[in-house]
This record gives sequence, C-alpha cells and structure tokens, in this order.
Amino acid sequence: MNNVIRLSSSFAPGTAGYENSFAVRPGAATLAQEEPMLDQLDQRERLRLVQFVCSFAWADLEIQPEERVFISRLIRRLELGEAEDLQIQQWLDRPPSLDDLDPTSIPAAHRRFFVEAIEGLISADGEIAEEERDSFEIFKQLLVD
Repeated sequence: MNNVIRLSSSFAPGTAGYENSFAVRPGAATLAQEEPMLDQLDQRERLRLVQFVCSFAWADLEIQPEERVFISRLIRRLELGEAEDLQIQQWLDRPPSLDDLDPTSIPAAHRRFFVEAIEGLISADGEIAEEERDSFEIFKQLLVD
C-alpha cells in the first residue's frame, strides 16, 4: 500500500518556484511576499513557528534532506540567532515535545503564515506521506475559529 502522495513536477525540487515557495498550490505566497508578515512575528513567535515546522518534519518519523534544507532556509529568512539555532538543532535531532505545540494558541493574525510554512515543509521532498497529510489536516481544523 502506497502512503505517499506525489506532487506535480511544478513543485518538485530543482524547478522554478520551488526554492522560495511555502505552499504547493499555484499562486500561493512565496517567502518574499510574506516579508511584511515576518515583521509581525517577534523572536519568540519566530522560534515557535520553526518549532511547529520541525514537529511536522517528524510526522512520518523521518526528516528528509529536503526538509532540512527547507528548515535551514526558513531559519535564515527568520533571522534567528545562535541560541535559537541550537534549540532548532535539538528539534531536528529529536521531535519537539507535543506539550508545547498547541495550534489554538497561535494568534489568528499569524495562522495563515504557520499553515503555509508547514505546507511548504511537508511538500519539500516532493511527496506528502499519509501521516503528514493527516497531521496537517488536523492542525488546520484546530485553527478554525
């Protein structure tokens, strides 16, 4: 039984638009277009965003090299410091504690950004595992007011 959804080649690694895209759907915002929203996130919220993204990288119990690249680019984009980098490295070695990941605590103004970052992460390797898809759907449902 195949538990993986293959993405269209237009969002596969190495294709135009892949490198900066957060989302798999055509017309989705890119990192550059999200710059104003990045300004709304303070350091704590930026780290929290990466914490959620890292937790989704572990959804299929394995972090793919493409997911690591995506997270690395996200870290640079968020301009996180050395202390944050060390924390993120721990999350890449071991999944973040689920006790610290309550989607309902994400401010409404930032939810779209979190969703698009996570969507970009789970599509980074060109495949979306069933576990990733299911976790992502639950995450989005929890964000609905």
